[in-house]
Amino acid sequence: MKTIMILAAIGLFSTNAMAMSAYNFKSMTCAAVHEKMAQEGSIVLRYPSHHPGLMMYNRTVSNSMACLGQGSMASASVPTSDDPSCKIKTCSFATGKGPNKNH
Repeated sequence: MKTIMILAAIGLFSTNAMAMSAYNFKSMTCAAVHEKMAQEGSIVLRYPSHHPGLMMYNRTVSNSMACLGQGSMASASVPTSDDPSCKIKTCSFATGKGPNKNH
């Protein structure tokens, strides 16, 4: 019985992780990115790396509740089809050193 409960919990968490949508933000407008964030709470934005054939991923969130246990909410920007610096929010871990240091 204990094994079944553990497997059910693992399945629940993996389903939630797989349910998060990923979008190519360079083909979206800034308004569309914000609309998807508002609808889904958090989304994954993917974009091509500087290295050919590789994709990079960035999770963006609509509010600080989406960052619980994953750092604090921070501002960032991404280039969308209509805005070279569309403002988004991400979860950022504070290391206490360097550019990620919380003040």
